[in-house]
Amino acid sequence: MIEAIFAFRAKPGKEDQLREATLAIVEPTRREEGCIQFVVLEDINTPGTFFIRETWRDQAALDEHFAQPYLKALGEIHKEILAEPLKQHTLKVYD
Repeated sequence: MIEAIFAFRAKPGKEDQLREATLAIVEPTRREEGCIQFVVLEDINTPGTFFIRETWRDQAALDEHFAQPYLKALGEIHKEILAEPLKQHTLKVYD
């Protein structure tokens, strides 16, 4: 299994827009083949700071996820409303 963790923060005043755009990809992502878990988290103490934790069957499933049109659309939105570049960690899961 592969786990990916993303961290990102909205520009001031863009918190609601980022929250809405991020939550819009939850359901279609969870329906993807190979998606085991997909969770969006927001920092309680710093609204507008988000994390996504996702678990995939394998790297091929994660690669397919990255190719989805709705994820590419979110990337375009990120260009306008993120305070800094998205941080990504891709991890191998050992059971």
